[in-house]
Parts: sequence; C-alpha cells; structure tokens
Amino acid sequence: DLELAKSTLKSIVNEQEKELSVENILDVVTTYFEVDMDTLRGKCRKKENVFPRQVAMYLLKELTNLPLKSIGYHFGGRDHSTVIHAVQAVSEAMETDKSIEKTVRKLYGRFH
Repeated sequence: DLELAKSTLKSIVNEQEKELSVENILDVVTTYFEVDMDTLRGKCRKKENVFPRQVAMYLLKELTNLPLKSIGYHFGGRDHSTVIHAVQAVSEAMETDKSIEKTVRKLYGRFH
C-alpha cells in the first residue's frame, strides 16, 4: 500500500544521505589511508598526510553540495582556495598516475 511504499522510500533516502555525510566520507578516507582524524584535519605538510587530506577534500567536493568554504571548515578552518588547490592537485594526479586514479575511483565507488 501507499504507506508502506512511503516508509520504504524514506528509509532508502535516509540511508543514502547518511552514507554521504561529511563524517562518513572522512571515516572512509582515514580508514583507507590509515591516518587518524586529527592528522586529516591537522596542519602537517608531510606528503603522507597531505595526500589523504586532499583526497578527502576532493571527495567532499565531488560527492556533496557543500560550498568550498564549508569543506575547508572541516579541515581546521582552511580557506576555500586551499580546497580548490586540493581538488586540482588530485585531479591532475589522477591524470598522470593511474594508481592514484584507481585509488580515488575505489574510494568514490564506496558511495555510488
């Protein structure tokens, strides 16, 4: 009946929204790259910390409708231009390094 259909659709929509939350995306990235949330949000500029952070920003940009400023906020209040740089860096890396492209696509695929 109609009520059953409504409740079923509502639970599916809620589940999809939950999967695409900022926290969920960050959890997937931290687990995959084996870094903690503080490292992901921190100021450290070591390559092994910067790359997962940039991938997380890239995924947030691609998977959510968040403004760049909001994405930056989730990474210790970084500026929107930092998010733009991260997205461009990951996009360029995906074009030149197939292993990076494969990694990012695998992470992206977890949400689609």
